[in-house]
Amino acid sequence: MHSSSRKFSMLGVVILAGMVTLSGCATRKFVRNEVSTASGKLETSIKDTNTKVAEAGERIDAVDRRAQQGIQAADQKATQAGAAAQAADQKATNAQRTADTANTAVTQVNTRVTSVENRFNTIDTYTVSGSPVSVMFKNASATLSDDAKRALDGVASQVTGKNSGFAIEIQGFADSRGSENFNNALSERRAESVKRYLVSKNIPLMRISIVGLGEANPVADNKTRAGRDQNRRVEVRVLTAAQGRTGN
Repeated sequence: MHSSSRKFSMLGVVILAGMVTLSGCATRKFVRNEVSTASGKLETSIKDTNTKVAEAGERIDAVDRRAQQGIQAADQKATQAGAAAQAADQKATNAQRTADTANTAVTQVNTRVTSVENRFNTIDTYTVSGSPVSVMFKNASATLSDDAKRALDGVASQVTGKNSGFAIEIQGFADSRGSENFNNALSERRAESVKRYLVSKNIPLMRISIVGLGEANPVADNKTRAGRDQNRRVEVRVLTAAQGRTGN
């Protein structure tokens, strides 16, 4: 009996050990399965996270590129704006220079106008000093005769030593023979001959004015030889400034 009991006891122990062994194996397999499952889930989660991180990085890179493009565009616009501002400044400078030049020109014109007005104001006060001096010329000639030169020496003596306060007016004439153009040119040559002679006597050129009037204003009848002789002439007038405007 005791022997059978021991056999049954040993068998129970063996069975219990087998159950424990089988239970341990099942537990390890479960743990491996769970670990494998968890590892797969973790790996999937890591991949998802990496994917999201990569996508986020790409979005950040895209935003950065857009930002850089925006900065470059802003810099380009700023450069263009700066160039436009410089061009505008240059135009303003050129406009100012033009305005200054115009103002200078206006000032010069005003000065000349004032000078002319002063001269006219002075001329208005000039009067003829004595009677006109007439010098005669041969037909179709502008050459001064000795008598003409002596008459002009008398004119020069009236203004010798004067630097201001006088003017000399020379008018040339011709008789009625010849064309109008010829007579006008001839009378001007005669006036020019008188002017050159007076300038040779140290009379300032600026104080002499001449004009050729052709056959205008005859002093005698052009139908006669004696009348034509008188009309071939140059009249010289000495103008003297009024009191208070003369000077030496």
